[in-house]
Amino acid sequence: MASVKAPMAVPQDRDLSIDFARAFCLPIVVLLHAMQMGIGGDPLRAFNALQGFQPLAWATWPLMIMPVFFICGGFASITQWRRLRRRGETVAHYVRVRAVRLAKPVVLLTACVALVLAGMTMAGMDASFVQSFAIRLAQPLWFIPVYLICTALVPLMSRLHSRAPYPTYLVLAAGAVLVDVLARGAHVPVGALNWLFVWLFAQQLGFGLRDGWFERRSRWTLAAIAAASYGFIAVLVVVFGYSHDMLDNLNPPTLAILGLSLGQACLFALLQPAIRRAMTRRAVLGAVVVLGVYGMVIYLWHTFAMAVVVSLQLVLGLRYPPVLSPAWWATRPLWILAIAAIVALCCLVVPRVERLWPAPSVRRTPLGAVIVWLAFAVAGVAVFLLFGYVPFGYTAAGWAMVTVAVIALLIGGPGVAIRNGARRESEGVAAPANL
Repeated sequence: MASVKAPMAVPQDRDLSIDFARAFCLPIVVLLHAMQMGIGGDPLRAFNALQGFQPLAWATWPLMIMPVFFICGGFASITQWRRLRRRGETVAHYVRVRAVRLAKPVVLLTACVALVLAGMTMAGMDASFVQSFAIRLAQPLWFIPVYLICTALVPLMSRLHSRAPYPTYLVLAAGAVLVDVLARGAHVPVGALNWLFVWLFAQQLGFGLRDGWFERRSRWTLAAIAAASYGFIAVLVVVFGYSHDMLDNLNPPTLAILGLSLGQACLFALLQPAIRRAMTRRAVLGAVVVLGVYGMVIYLWHTFAMAVVVSLQLVLGLRYPPVLSPAWWATRPLWILAIAAIVALCCLVVPRVERLWPAPSVRRTPLGAVIVWLAFAVAGVAVFLLFGYVPFGYTAAGWAMVTVAVIALLIGGPGVAIRNGARRESEGVAAPANL
C-alpha cells in the first residue's frame, strides 16, 4: 500500500523519529516488567520470575532499551530548553516545568497502589508477602528520580555540550570508569554515582543527535562505532567479569550500559531515515501519537494494573503455577491481557482525574526553591524504591514528600508573571514529549 501523508502541523525543531523510538520502546519495557513479576513459594512471596533465565539474559543485548529513553530524552529536553531560552525563560522555570510534569503523576499512582495493598493487608494477606509485592511493584519508579535529576541538569549540560562536547563525553565516561574500578575492584561503595555518570552520558548522546552529529557521519562510521560498542561490552563480560545480562548491569548502571548507550545511539541514527519514512504512514503516526499521549500513564500505571490483577487472583483463589513451568508460560498471555485491559481503562480515567489538579501558577519560583522542592520529590520517590508502596511508616512519609513538593512547585513563588507563551509550554501544550 502506498504511503499516506498525514496532515499534521509539526514544529520545526521536532523530529518524529524520536517519538517513534519512545513509542516503540515503551511496550517492551512494560512487557518485561510484567513478565518479571513472579509470585509463589510457601509462604507466598513476590520475586523476579526471570532471574537467571538465560534466554532472556542474552536477549537483553538488543532488548535492554532504557538507554534509548535517555537518548531521546536528551534530544527532547535540549529542544525544549532552547525553545524556552529563546523566549527569555530562566533555568528555574525550565526545571520547575520538568519537575511538575514528572513528579505530579506519581502522587495519584502511589496513593492508588497503596490503597490496593492496604486492602490486601486488611483481607488478611501475609504481611511479608505484601511487603515483597510492594517492593516489586515500586521498582519501575527508579526511572523518575534519575530522569528528574538528569533533566534538571540539562541547562548546565547543554552549555558544556555547546562549549566542549568531546571533553564532556570523556569526563562522563572517565567518571563511569573510575566508579566501576572503585566499586568492582576495590569494593568501595560508590556504584550509585553511575546513576549520574552513565545516564548523563546517554543524555549527552541525545544532545549530539539533536545537533546532527550522528547524521553527519557516514553509515559505515556509525556501523563501526556500534560494532565497537558491542565489542567493548563483550570485552567487559569475557575479560573483566561483567554480567552478560544487561539487567544485572542496570542497578546501578555500569560501563556495559554506557557502551550499550553509544551502540544504540548509532543504530538509531542508522535507522532514522527508515523511521522517518514510516512516520509518513497514518497508521504508524496514529499509534505513535496514542502511545506518546498516554506514555506516562502506561509506564506508571501498569504497576497498579499488576496489583489489581494479583488481588483478584487471591480473592478468586486462583493458584500460582511455578515460574517458568509450562503452566506458568501458558498463563502469561492471560496475565498480559488482563494487565493491558486495566491499563487501557487507566488511560481513559487517569488523565481526567489529573486534570482536576490546579493549573501551575503563573508566578515564577526562585531557582533555590525549585531545587529544594525537586530534592524533596526525588527523596520521596526514593523512599518508595527502598520500602515499597505499603501505606504506612516511611512510605507514607515518601508520599507526603512528593505531594508537598508537587503542590509547592505548582503554586510557584514571588516574581513577575510568566508570559502566555511560556505558560502554554509549562502546561505541556508545546512540549516535544510528555517525558
